Amino acid sequence: MTESTDMKNIKKSWFIWIISIPIILASMYFCFGQKAFVLAVSFIVIILIGMGIMRRIYAQALVLVGGCVLLLIAAFLFPDAAITGTSSGSKVIDVFVEIKNVFSKNIASLGLIIMVIAGFSRYMNDIGASGKLVEICVKPLGRLKSRYMLLGGCYIIMQLLALFISSPSGLALLMMSTLYPILRSIGCSKASVAAVIASGVCIDYGPSATGSILISEITGYDLFSFFVEKQIPVVWILFIFIGVMHMFVQAYWDKKEPVPSQDDSLLMYQQASAEKVPYLFALLPIIPMILLFIFSSLAEEWLPKALRFKMDVITAMFISFFIAFFCDLIRTFNIKKAADKIAGLFDQMGQSFIMIVSILLCAQVLAQGMIKIGFIETLFSFIPSGTHTHILVVLSFSILVFFSSVVLGTGSTFNAFAPLAAEMAKGAGISVYRVLIPMHFSGSLGRSFSPIAGVTIAVAGLVGLTPFDIIKRNALQLGSAYILMLILSHFLIV
Repeated sequence: MTESTDMKNIKKSWFIWIISIPIILASMYFCFGQKAFVLAVSFIVIILIGMGIMRRIYAQALVLVGGCVLLLIAAFLFPDAAITGTSSGSKVIDVFVEIKNVFSKNIASLGLIIMVIAGFSRYMNDIGASGKLVEICVKPLGRLKSRYMLLGGCYIIMQLLALFISSPSGLALLMMSTLYPILRSIGCSKASVAAVIASGVCIDYGPSATGSILISEITGYDLFSFFVEKQIPVVWILFIFIGVMHMFVQAYWDKKEPVPSQDDSLLMYQQASAEKVPYLFALLPIIPMILLFIFSSLAEEWLPKALRFKMDVITAMFISFFIAFFCDLIRTFNIKKAADKIAGLFDQMGQSFIMIVSILLCAQVLAQGMIKIGFIETLFSFIPSGTHTHILVVLSFSILVFFSSVVLGTGSTFNAFAPLAAEMAKGAGISVYRVLIPMHFSGSLGRSFSPIAGVTIAVAGLVGLTPFDIIKRNALQLGSAYILMLILSHFLIV
């Protein structure tokens, strides 16, 4: 009886919304004119998409439908304006032609880059190369005598490894099987170690990060040059800041509420069942980064003219994949066993399309809808230009992405709003980098505050804690880092 009443109330509220929104929009149009109507319909679409995402409705569907609605309104509101490059003769059909154009353009470029990187990362894990890289990188930490210095060093090492191992959950689980036993054996509490490892990729950056690829694609800036010139000046300060903060904050929490020691036998060993791979395999995940650097504009002047080639991300990944495949084939001397591991590469490519590329495609459709309906131009015709406008745009989008990531447990909400934010930045005469880079970092920092983030749940579950135990120990340093990131982005990014 209660469920039936609740369902009736839900249907009633939906009916009211469906009736009231067109009436409100029509009133805006006839009372205040076309510009007010454009702003009203655009904000209503954005608000409804945001509300739907918060209610965990499938984000791709919301964003795609929102973009389609805006394109349809633009087609009838501005009959003389072109919706797509080559018209089909029908305004309605042109809307779907434009959606097709957006999909085909982005799948062939941005989508393929993301899928290939995801597949390569999975293949590195399957052949044991990622594990060997982590094993080698954590060894120098054993020379540090202070256990809290070790924790700070652990965080910095994880952020550096994130350049080559793009999955936060995958890297955290590798660290749990390699570094966790070492830190526990020298007296670090399991809560402090788990908190540091869970926050180890709280900042997504580098050429393999989806957000970096998206920003590079939007701006047309060389991906490796973007990483070196735009991201490194900010992230190295953040890494040191968070690492040092971990040393003091984890010590504080250990004194305030010591966590009772439980049986860690599940983790207190090096995986004996795992395949032994040569130390040379640790170089395999690094090969794409080396190739991208050698053949980037940064290293061009140091190379002889005969070696000044151009290489994109996908080409570097495929070259690295074939090198890794032949290394694994030589190691196993079993063509079937080596070939079977390639299945994981294509499986991960498919998963990345479902989880990441799809939202990017839908977000591009939404951005086109906003552009065609004139939302960007209209909005900034009402806002005075200047520093205050820049700060307002950056804070608005950064906070939106941050809290969306907290609610959803993923930093991919940046992908949904990045195209729109880029167009708004251009409309306001603001550097696109100053808007998109803080948004990108906000997504990954927000994910670290989420109790439903995959990496937080996985690490907390392995050590017998709750996600809130992890978040509580990371809140101060990551919250402070968020504020510092916004300040650094304002002064260091041009």
